[in-house]
Amino acid sequence: MQKILNMLPLRLTPHSDRTAILQAYSLEMGAVSFAVPAGAGPGAARRRALLQPLTPLEVEASLRPGRELHTFREPRARVQIHTILMSPERSAVAMFLAEVLQNLLRQAEPDANTYIYIERAVERLNDPQTRVGNFALMFLRGLSTMLGIEPDLTDYRPGMLFDMIDGRFRLSAALHGHSLSASASAAAARLLRMTWENQGRFRFSGAERREALERILEYYTIHYAPLTGLKSPAVLHALLR
Repeated sequence: MQKILNMLPLRLTPHSDRTAILQAYSLEMGAVSFAVPAGAGPGAARRRALLQPLTPLEVEASLRPGRELHTFREPRARVQIHTILMSPERSAVAMFLAEVLQNLLRQAEPDANTYIYIERAVERLNDPQTRVGNFALMFLRGLSTMLGIEPDLTDYRPGMLFDMIDGRFRLSAALHGHSLSASASAAAARLLRMTWENQGRFRFSGAERREALERILEYYTIHYAPLTGLKSPAVLHALLR
């Protein structure tokens, strides 16, 4: 069956001398995987360039019922992401987000709101006017809403502690031991006030940004899917100090 898909590449993995495996997230099907021809010719190089992480694409897919791997014809970029590709910092953010999404959405059903959220975030990252330093934090903060695990800031008061299990702030540490310290809880409350419009005005040191990112990944691991052993955060930390 032939079907037009809007999709975002997440990971391209060599499989053999002739084939690579592309994991992607699509508007129409959710998580989807493709067998992609490998090679060294001009066509292969062009295809690899289009399959950079999070490039919004349109493809005519050949879907095989009962099969995990599908194929598609030459992809067409729906959005050119030249600003991302030319910037080491933006490319590192895109690689990190793609790795996170590949882990979170590996079996995801189609969800238009989540797909549109991710694609619009890519467009923001590609905008030269967008500040990059807090981008990954803001993306994950917003994605938690899409996935139904957004922490509850309603009852927060200074001095309260964030309960990582219940996803809310408490007057004292929970017995399960997964509560943030007072300073980390205050930072969490600050992050939860971040929006796409104001994220560029938030100031964090490199150490604060690393700590916040680690706690967010821990929160996702508790509530949604494991995010341990990621390779890209080290690169992101090095570039966004």
